[in-house]
Amino acid sequence: MTMKTSEILSELRRIASIESPSPEDRGFVQDMITDEKFARFFFQHAEGNQWIEELRNLFRSKRPDNPLSGYPYLFYLSEHNYEDFVNLVQMIEKPLDYYGFNQIIKVATSVQPEDAIKLSSVVEAYLLDETRKSAGGLSDYLTHIFISGEDNNQLWSILNKILYFLPDPESEDKQKKQRNSPEDSFDYLATSLEPVTRIDAYEYQQILEQGIRPLCEKDPYQIARILIDVTASMIRLSKHQEDLEEGEEDYSETWCRRLNRSNRNYPDSKERLVHTMTFACEKVYEKSPESIEELDQTLRNQKWKVFKRLRQHLYALNPNGQTLPGIREFILEHEDYAKWEHHYEFQLMIRKACDHFGVSLLNEEERTTIFDAILSGPSKEDFRQWTGERFTEEGFQQRQSYFHRMQLRPFERLLTEEYQNYFRKLEDASDKGSPNDEDYSPVGQGGRVSYLSPRSPEELAGLGDEELLTDINTWQEERPWYEENRYEDDQWIEINIGALADAFQTVFKDTIISNKERLTFWLENRDRIERPVYAKAIVRAIQEHVKEQHYERLDLWFEFCEWVLSHPDRDEIDESQEQTGWGFSQPDGSREQPDWGSSRRAVGDFIGECLKEEMNTPFTERESLVNILRLLCTQFDRRLDRDEPVLLNRNDQITEAINNTRSRALEDLVKFGLWVRRHDDTDNVPEVTSILEKRFKEDAEYPLTMPERALLGMYYGQLWSLNQTWAIEHKAVFFPQENLPVWVEAFGGFLHFNRPFKPIFEILREDFVFALNHLSKFGDSEIIDTLGQRLFTYYLWEVYPLKGEDSLLERFYEKTKNAPQRWASLSNYVAWAVGNRSEHLEQDLIDRIVAFFDWRLEQKELEELQKIAYCLEAECLDPDWRLDTYAKILDVGQLDGMGSTSILTVLNGMLESHTEKVVECFAKITDAIDQGERIYIGTDEAKAILKVGLNSEDESVRKNAERARENLLNAERYDFLDL
Repeated sequence: MTMKTSEILSELRRIASIESPSPEDRGFVQDMITDEKFARFFFQHAEGNQWIEELRNLFRSKRPDNPLSGYPYLFYLSEHNYEDFVNLVQMIEKPLDYYGFNQIIKVATSVQPEDAIKLSSVVEAYLLDETRKSAGGLSDYLTHIFISGEDNNQLWSILNKILYFLPDPESEDKQKKQRNSPEDSFDYLATSLEPVTRIDAYEYQQILEQGIRPLCEKDPYQIARILIDVTASMIRLSKHQEDLEEGEEDYSETWCRRLNRSNRNYPDSKERLVHTMTFACEKVYEKSPESIEELDQTLRNQKWKVFKRLRQHLYALNPNGQTLPGIREFILEHEDYAKWEHHYEFQLMIRKACDHFGVSLLNEEERTTIFDAILSGPSKEDFRQWTGERFTEEGFQQRQSYFHRMQLRPFERLLTEEYQNYFRKLEDASDKGSPNDEDYSPVGQGGRVSYLSPRSPEELAGLGDEELLTDINTWQEERPWYEENRYEDDQWIEINIGALADAFQTVFKDTIISNKERLTFWLENRDRIERPVYAKAIVRAIQEHVKEQHYERLDLWFEFCEWVLSHPDRDEIDESQEQTGWGFSQPDGSREQPDWGSSRRAVGDFIGECLKEEMNTPFTERESLVNILRLLCTQFDRRLDRDEPVLLNRNDQITEAINNTRSRALEDLVKFGLWVRRHDDTDNVPEVTSILEKRFKEDAEYPLTMPERALLGMYYGQLWSLNQTWAIEHKAVFFPQENLPVWVEAFGGFLHFNRPFKPIFEILREDFVFALNHLSKFGDSEIIDTLGQRLFTYYLWEVYPLKGEDSLLERFYEKTKNAPQRWASLSNYVAWAVGNRSEHLEQDLIDRIVAFFDWRLEQKELEELQKIAYCLEAECLDPDWRLDTYAKILDVGQLDGMGSTSILTVLNGMLESHTEKVVECFAKITDAIDQGERIYIGTDEAKAILKVGLNSEDESVRKNAERARENLLNAERYDFLDL
């Protein structure tokens, strides 16, 4: 008679507990462990030495999955029979999982180092797998086996496995992007290769800090060689093939600003690697002087810049007779004394060498050649191109003095009288003090640049109005911007005009608005404000003031806004005027080429604030508001009219619309109409329609752009509520079917941002049909899913039947028959809608929902059924129908999450009242496990169902429960053995 799984497991457990098993018992075990699940169960319970041969024969005959996690007997042997444990572990052919690796590390670090080495091949096998993994405890193992000193070759082998980086997982796609990208649209971030560590980044850094650095104390040269090779390999992996021959550039100053320390809170693995390599090389000089020459040659053999920086760093720390030839070589072969400022390691090496060797470092001719080269720079022509129209002779002289001072400073000890006098003159003329090491690039801490005003709000508030106006108009004109627009105490703080405008805004709101005399001065002298950035600051101050419910001076504020709008946008911005040596200036901060675009945007934001529901803007300001809106809605907008998208590489017209001034004004125009309606619900708001009609005209000065078309489509429902007759008459203008691209954006915007509404559907029914006939024009957009949701709702409201010629819902399914994900999406939408509804539904709605799902069940599309299954949780639907439907779905195929805790919780909720159907559904869920599916079954929820089923008086219920338990035991869920 065939034994049940539960019976076999019980017998195996009994035998495992016997110290001296009979031949019959041993034969039973040998027969049963040919089945993997029985083998794992038995060796979870076995103890003693009597089963070693059975386990060895099992390993010989097959390659078990995860033997370390499946066979705890192995770890029993690690404590009682280490030699057999090692021999058995070395028989494992499949890569370990993390649990197995972690257990091996624990065992290895608990035995003598010479015994721990015997497991190194298993550790290496785990590390060789070409997937990123965890390797916690590895640093302890490395230091542990190093103690033995017997076989360090094993250590070097493991280090080579663990330290090397793997290629960027997306390298193939990035290579294609780089090849296919024209130079003018090349996206560095999208194609930059980022090699990854073989183990998790945090653990990699822990190994460097806690495992590798201690090893450097014992054998620094061998560790340094490995780390040099690893670093060179990592840099090669970060280069595209076509870039490998371009020279030594590795951009290490960017990703590793200092070789021996980090100024960042969270340095990445590449930076940590270089820091550890530097530490190892420093230890060579300290502990293995006999290896210094070999180390220096090893570094010379590497092509990348980081290794030159490292040599200079080491020479700076160790200026002596052995390093002198290398120091002189760097100094004498350097060709850029007149062009580029010294970088950090180079100048440090020079200064330390000058301090140590004095004038013996360089002879007089060599020094003169270098100093004259420095004084011949920098290039005036390069500086002129750099500064553009900001170039002045005085500015160049300031730049030249700064350059000479920085270049001569490391050589200060070697300067002869003539050069020494000049250097002292430069030092005396500077108000910055003598340069220090941190002033050389790369400098300071990495991070985001922040901005600082040259004048605090308190300082500005203390100025008279005339003095304040002069100050904001003229600030920055005579500043040596290449050096002094950075805050002297923090190189990542920039002093700029935008921050000054923010300070002025604070003063205007807190001090000037409340002072009638001062306010009059600024309003009467507004034409003397030479930089638009300060007009924008005033508008923003006004907005903040009004936001606090101050409406007493709205007439003045609206008049000022109209004055701002009287300044046209610039058609173009000369990019050469935007760029500065340290970043980008603000075009609205320019006097020579002022750009009023951001000030106009500020006016739009102010009007939008006035129209918010929570505001109490007086209705008497209706005319003023609409006058400003008329200007905003009809004037030139550079980005819209020159087709210069705000969001590059993103085709989202609505987002584009709300990020441009004129299209944003159209949105505020609709809000203006709703604002009027809040005061008078019978008003048709003719101002709105008249402004829109002006924009609709074929000969409009500025025709509607695509973002504006999309936005108006989005607001069609609100415009219909303002003036139904007008909206119906102009429907074809909003949704021009003869212009398909425009129609797609406009109708797509309408669908996405408007809920179903019967009266609107009747007006736009033809557009819904048109959408079904042109679904492909929406591409892979979620608009198609939204269309399906809207059509289902109209079916639910009995606008048309479920099926038949008049059903737009059935037509949707016909049009999407080759895209089952669309069916799944719609069924998911309906299932979650009813599943999350706790209140009672009218019976006619329930009938239509059930009819819909019954129709969809007939299609037997698995991806869709997976979503319909969520109806099991819909308490508003009949439980018998839900259980029957779920059972039918389970008969079709396996479902994602079918055994999840939430599903079992729902089944438990119906267990008492619908025992037979619940147990049947649960048995079908477990059938999927027996068929090889990986499904999570919550223990407590499953046990509750099994106990009721196994104790049922109904034989069919008991059989389903027994079937379910056998399925679970076959899936090695041994927690269900004893119920």
